Amino acid sequence: MQLRGKFKVLEIKKKTSAVFFKELKAGDEFELVYSLNGRYKSAPDIDIFQNGKCVHWNNALQLSKNLERFELEQVT
Repeated sequence: MQLRGKFKVLEIKKKTSAVFFKELKAGDEFELVYSLNGRYKSAPDIDIFQNGKCVHWNNALQLSKNLERFELEQVT
């Protein structure tokens, strides 16, 4: 089972040097995919897709810190 969300960048609040996020600009879209695969004793990873390809991944803490730097809109 997977949880998915697609997002559009509305604004960059603060620059970042984080892989994948440093290249984002207003108007870009990406998808986050969290696989509920039953991992045990490890932090879950969230895959980041752009244009249908997995381009990066973050754990939940990294992802939340990276996303704080952007104004996002969830798209369907």
